[in-house]
Amino acid sequence: MSPDYHGAPTTSDGAPAAGSPAPPQDAEAQAATPGGAAPGAGAQLRIEEERQVDEEPPADAVDDSSPAGDTVPESEVPVEREPGFVVGGEPEPEPVVAEEPEPDLEPVPAPVVPAESELVPPPVADLEPPAAEEPAWPVSWAPEPGVDAPVWPQPPAPVPTTELTPRPVPTPRPAAAGGPEPPPVPVDSRLAPVPRPTRASRRTGATPAVPPARRGAGRAAAASAERPGRRRGRVLLAALVAVVVLAVAAVAAITFLGDRSDPTAAEPVPDAVLPDLGEPTPVLAALSTAALVPDPAALAAVLTPLLSDPALGAGLSAQVVDVATGEVLFAQDARDPSTPASTAKLLTALATLTTVDPASTLSTTVVAGATPGEVVLVGGGDPTLSTTAPSVAYPGAATVDDLAAQVQAQLGGAPVTRVVVDSSLFSGPLTAPGWGPDDAPSTYAAPVTATAVDGARVDPGSSQRSGAPGADAGQALATALGAPDAAVVLGTAPAGAATLATVESAPVERLVEQALTASDNLLAESLARHVAIARGLPATFAGAAQAITSAVADAGLDTTGLTLFDGSGLSQQDLVPARLLVDVVRAASDGTVPDAAGLLSGLPVAGYDGTLAEREGDGDGIPGAVRAKTGTLLAVNDLAGTVLTADGRLLAFAVLADGAAGSLSTTETALDDVAAALAGCGCR
Repeated sequence: MSPDYHGAPTTSDGAPAAGSPAPPQDAEAQAATPGGAAPGAGAQLRIEEERQVDEEPPADAVDDSSPAGDTVPESEVPVEREPGFVVGGEPEPEPVVAEEPEPDLEPVPAPVVPAESELVPPPVADLEPPAAEEPAWPVSWAPEPGVDAPVWPQPPAPVPTTELTPRPVPTPRPAAAGGPEPPPVPVDSRLAPVPRPTRASRRTGATPAVPPARRGAGRAAAASAERPGRRRGRVLLAALVAVVVLAVAAVAAITFLGDRSDPTAAEPVPDAVLPDLGEPTPVLAALSTAALVPDPAALAAVLTPLLSDPALGAGLSAQVVDVATGEVLFAQDARDPSTPASTAKLLTALATLTTVDPASTLSTTVVAGATPGEVVLVGGGDPTLSTTAPSVAYPGAATVDDLAAQVQAQLGGAPVTRVVVDSSLFSGPLTAPGWGPDDAPSTYAAPVTATAVDGARVDPGSSQRSGAPGADAGQALATALGAPDAAVVLGTAPAGAATLATVESAPVERLVEQALTASDNLLAESLARHVAIARGLPATFAGAAQAITSAVADAGLDTTGLTLFDGSGLSQQDLVPARLLVDVVRAASDGTVPDAAGLLSGLPVAGYDGTLAEREGDGDGIPGAVRAKTGTLLAVNDLAGTVLTADGRLLAFAVLADGAAGSLSTTETALDDVAAALAGCGCR
């Protein structure tokens, strides 16, 4: 803002006259404003390979017949198929090679249940060294005399084709005693996976040798070299045992768990008894009464050089006070009135919390208009009313959508053709004396009216404020009612009009926090007018200034040197002594003023949030030690709040540099150095 700001003509709703200059940026308010790869050659080759082979088992399939349960490498499993086995058609009869009869079958202990995804021969105890060139699977075999031929799923023979189609699974039937063996039964690949040949074997047609499949290199080969009748008989017996074991396990599980569908079968659980945890430990411990107070002389030796920084200019005033005792530890022209800028919001916050019930809310209503199809939006001085749900800038804010839903329910579907905006709760000029011509609208301020949405921003989350907040609010309601083309005009509600809808803001104490943290000028001005209304004064800039001064005096604070023209500190004509700002902060900190503690929770925290989010005011001190309200105008840079020293002593301070000679960044850095010195000071 410029020190030579002069008022500019505006409309009755605050719209700037044509040709007004473009608004400048306000650094303080702006800082707080919310606002796969294509497949390669490898992938293609893998796709072609998968088209050339049968469905394969999962890579992690485990053969439980091995004691170690190791996994058979997919690339090492041989593929051999019986003669006469035809893919995609019926099996053909094949010659049977007679073998010597098997005298008997040796007893086999119960095997481990094979995994669901594969079925392979179990290990046997009497293994013989494998024959080096013995094939993994016999070509054919004949049933033993007097023994039914078991049906054994055997691997299919290699097929000279690049694509395989799914095969039907015929029902297995036992062979007649003494008759020829039936053709091999194709097996579902999920139960007995078909090994695939390697790339080399597919190119050359060679049959891959059987690799050692598990731990004990010769075990699988020895099993394949065993006589076919004995092996198939054992596998059949193992399969039958596995089925029995699974059935017994299922019955046992059902018996143990009971019928889950019957709630009466559940076993009753006694009521849980929670342990006595005792009183919770406070998250924020109380200040230590044993913390040492800085020595005034030592503190002055630290602060005086810092306050002499040329960037802060001449005429600087400052004060530091011990909160617990009220002892003044440092003072420099602390009683001289200085331009407070946005530190004046500390006075507005104190006045609001001590005059208006902190738990109360601000109402926005819609009433019936004078003619059918007309509704009236009655502003209640709540600029946080939001066009989004939830609000982008104001957590807990009421929404226009809520208003519209209530109105539609009351109208029963009757169309809305006209929206009247009633902002008569506030009166007087829309801007204050001492505001510059470019201050409203700008990125940090707007004309003060009783009706606004989104803090008078032109769009939710935008920094730019509107010059016609009331008209914008009326248009937002019309759009939410499904009548965006309805006429929107300024006016007043008919006397005794029926209420169609009402929404409430967040509690006043929360609004105070938001006004301080984000240094929200419009919200601060709205709260100041509510202080005036509560004290029976006009809801104007003058009435608000008078109400704040009276409220501060009623709180027991000396208002000597206090001159206000608004509630936000945007006016260049406002004057406040550094001493009074320190008194306000201390009164909120030590509990001497009821309900004023809400002021502290709204103070921005250095390096964390609000207008101090990007500033390292606590330096090497305790993180979060500095909590203060900033104030920024052209050639004005102020800071006032609390600081916790390295020894744990809470101090209240204010530094007002209303003759700053440096740039914004250099003056802010100089003030941050002062705050950091307080935070890191033992000063004894």
